[in-house]
Amino acid sequence: MKILFISTLNLATNPRFYKEIVLAKKNGFEVEVICFEFNNWSYDFNKELLQSLGETKIHLIPGNRKPFYPWAKSVFTETLFRKKAKWLKLKDRQLSQAVTRRSNLLIEYINRLKGNYDLVIGHNPGALYPTRYAADKFGCRCGFDVEDYHPGEGDDKYLQQLTKTLMNEYLPKMDYVTFAAPLMKEMHTRDMGEEGEEWHVIMNFFPKDQFVFSESDRSEPLQIVWFSQNVNYKRGLEQWIPALKYFEKEIELTLIGNKKEPFFSEYVEGNTFIKYVEPMKLEELNKHICTNDVGLAIEGGKDYNNKISVPNKLITYYQAGLYILATDTPGQKEFMKSHPHSGMILSPASEGFMDKLAQVIASKNSIRRTKRERFRNASVFNWERESEKLVEVWDAMKP
Repeated sequence: MKILFISTLNLATNPRFYKEIVLAKKNGFEVEVICFEFNNWSYDFNKELLQSLGETKIHLIPGNRKPFYPWAKSVFTETLFRKKAKWLKLKDRQLSQAVTRRSNLLIEYINRLKGNYDLVIGHNPGALYPTRYAADKFGCRCGFDVEDYHPGEGDDKYLQQLTKTLMNEYLPKMDYVTFAAPLMKEMHTRDMGEEGEEWHVIMNFFPKDQFVFSESDRSEPLQIVWFSQNVNYKRGLEQWIPALKYFEKEIELTLIGNKKEPFFSEYVEGNTFIKYVEPMKLEELNKHICTNDVGLAIEGGKDYNNKISVPNKLITYYQAGLYILATDTPGQKEFMKSHPHSGMILSPASEGFMDKLAQVIASKNSIRRTKRERFRNASVFNWERESEKLVEVWDAMKP
């Protein structure tokens, strides 16, 4: 069976997309990929991932301003249809272009493809309509992965409504849909009034060989870690860094990501208990996380998607055997409830926050002593096991 994967992102910024491609190749499917390329911090990481896929046929669409004409055309159509949607009910390609300019770039590239495919799989909302479009063109089946609750992203209510309309219209037109968290499936079921027949939750666990148990040096202060694509505002750090500073002689906080100003100057510089590490490729990052004691899953609940998602960092800390401090978003609370003894829910707004934080830091020896048990308990949850459900879905799609 030949699968065409399409996304509005690149491989480096969409690890789940990359994992699915690798999974398909490993299971003997013929794979072709259409995605974007960006000239930013992710460029070198993305290049390595592209090389790791060997002879896989990959079509790269420039995501920056060069070449200028396709980019300018995509900006114009996005602006045009977003304005038009305020007065008229848009559908199909026009609605998709109103959601994101990259949708039309995908469609134009799909029009140039010549070949036969048995299954088209899309990632990210801008690829939703192009996925159905490609399936119709090639006369094959299609699936879509919902990694985030996109109608709840950001604070642009107008764009959220456009995205919700698009997903309500096109998710039912997929032969299957996968969701990265249970609450995402529940929200889309609520949005549409019913659950799709082939809707599946595929948690975003990572390959088990990316995690190696690591003992802590007993002479070191408690090693606390946090990571994201960007070290910036609206990620919970504004509340946690001042709180952790009270314990600066007892801890070391490592922040991993692309540093952003003015946040970095305001909150990080001058704090000797904070160690900054630049972004790493995924496998290197996961092994580095294993060397720590405590992982901060401090989601700020900046939008509704953030509240109901199960973030990659939470899963990473869990698989690494770290003691997790998670803020009380619904998605994280559900995960922590399903995986008891992996840490605790702790939010700066909660009563007795500083006392509870002090108790955690004072429990350094206990946290380190029970790390191996947490690592062993988490070892049965991994991408190899979780992805078996996805391979079964793909097998059912074979012509």
